[in-house]
Amino acid sequence: MKKHVLAAVVGMCAFASSSAFSASLWQQPFWQNSLPINHEARLKMGVNASFNQYAYAQDGDITVLPQAFYDNNRVYIEGAEAGVYGLKDGTNEWRVSLGYDSRSFDAGEANTEALRELNDRDASVMVGTSYMRITPYGGFKGQIETDVMGNSDGTTVKVAHLSKFKYADDKVTVYPEVGLLWADDKYNKYYYGVDAAESARSGIGQYTPNSSINPYLNISASYDINSHFSAFVSQYLEYMSDEQRNSPLVDSRIDSKTKVGFNYQF
Repeated sequence: MKKHVLAAVVGMCAFASSSAFSASLWQQPFWQNSLPINHEARLKMGVNASFNQYAYAQDGDITVLPQAFYDNNRVYIEGAEAGVYGLKDGTNEWRVSLGYDSRSFDAGEANTEALRELNDRDASVMVGTSYMRITPYGGFKGQIETDVMGNSDGTTVKVAHLSKFKYADDKVTVYPEVGLLWADDKYNKYYYGVDAAESARSGIGQYTPNSSINPYLNISASYDINSHFSAFVSQYLEYMSDEQRNSPLVDSRIDSKTKVGFNYQF
């Protein structure tokens, strides 16, 4: 059933993408329709502190990481993701990206002795591509990513709606995002499965999850303190599917990440 739902969602995204591109293709190659390079694009750099409360049976942790933001209509840096535009014309955005997937499990910090006998699940780097159609009702985005670090060798697909709201004379910007995240069985086996060797060592039963679909919500807000400094906060919530919730590594339905930080614009 989940595979049929995913196929329908991906098919709708592909149809929307092809329809959006078709008018341009009749006139000239679509990449020639991209916005000109923005030579006045400015780099933002900063730092964020993230409180990560994953659904795993372990205590939450706090990470402090640098971050950057930049977009000149050809290349971009967006927090933990960077890449290039195949097309950006104000209505359509096609990206090829390299991003950081922070999902991880530290067995040494697990809540039970048996779980501490399992292997760690490491964060990874994902390569992918995405398309977003920008409309008066917000952005509609589809993205596919694959692990390139050899950890899970898994693939994820995301479909989402994004919005942008400005307040207080444009000093405050709020970015809501709501969507669905599909993960294949390879991804879930690495992050949530228990193999035969781990089972024998820990006494925990083997567990082999299948693919999953998780709804998620992300809300971020930034405040421009002055022309150079800005502060931000964000909250990410993801609801675990049964394939993940039934894992012996998991004791919650919710993955949560809360971030606070600041940026400096050069």
